[in-house]
Order: sequence, then structure tokens, then C-alpha cells
Amino acid sequence: MQCPKCGSEHVNVQMVSESKLKTKHHSILYWICIGWWLKPFLWLFLTLPMLLGKMFGHKKQKIVTTHKSLAVCQDCGNSWKA
Repeated sequence: MQCPKCGSEHVNVQMVSESKLKTKHHSILYWICIGWWLKPFLWLFLTLPMLLGKMFGHKKQKIVTTHKSLAVCQDCGNSWKA
């Protein structure tokens, strides 16, 4: 493999993992059918349990990991997707 910047053949290719935190959301169909009346109803009549649930409850997040290969020139330090 050849560096596009300096033309050197002294290139290392590495696998790089990227992790991102992704928040789960309800779909628009949920909000049209259920969410518009359910959330206000729960907050109105079950305020204390809802507050406790928000403070100590399960977070709707998950980690998404992607892998990609990255080439790095050892002479000039240029990096690019391989």
C-alpha cells in the first residue's frame, strides 16, 4: 500500500473500534396512538413514582461499536481509511 500524501510504502494498517452511546426513542406511531395521553396521565396521577422511576430507573441507552480499518504512514504520519 502506498501513502497518497508522500508516496511511501512504509504503511501500517490497523483495525480501529469506535463506540458511541445511542439513546432509544419511541416511534412516531407510538406518540400518535399512546404517548400523547399516557405520559400526561401518568405524571398527573402517579407523580411520586414517576419521579423515582426517572431518578433511579433504567436508562434507555446502549453502546454501538463500529470497526473500521485505518492506514497510517510511518514516514509522514498521514492517516486514511483503508
